[in-house]
Amino acid sequence: MKLKKTDREELRMKFGGKCAYCGYELPEKGWHADHIESVMRESVWQRSTDDRPGKFVSTGKLWRPENDRKDNLAPSCYACNISKGACDLEQWRKWLECGVTERLRRDMSAFRHAERFGRVIVNEGPLVFWFEQFVAEKAA
Repeated sequence: MKLKKTDREELRMKFGGKCAYCGYELPEKGWHADHIESVMRESVWQRSTDDRPGKFVSTGKLWRPENDRKDNLAPSCYACNISKGACDLEQWRKWLECGVTERLRRDMSAFRHAERFGRVIVNEGPLVFWFEQFVAEKAA
């Protein structure tokens, strides 16, 4: 779905100009319109004709075209959109609540070290997305 400039600005301001997920302040340009319920795009492996490695190339075909609609879009920073990928919100929430921290502890000695010195404090509580806080505050 191609959004007009006015549609993009309206979407950016949907949650106060912030990423729907992490609350990062979105610039005017450089943010993503994320499909809350994912729209997966088909891609095919294209072999290279020279010594370069091959690559995946989009065919333009959508696997879930019914999800490609305005009311299924949320403003997202690049990092959240890439991290969420094709996950639904609850899958991604579960992964963020436990998967990320455990992987950082396991794989990054710098994270473990920063945690020991109190430079990183992990919140073990339930993860609440920015849009959930925003909607709750508006309703109050």
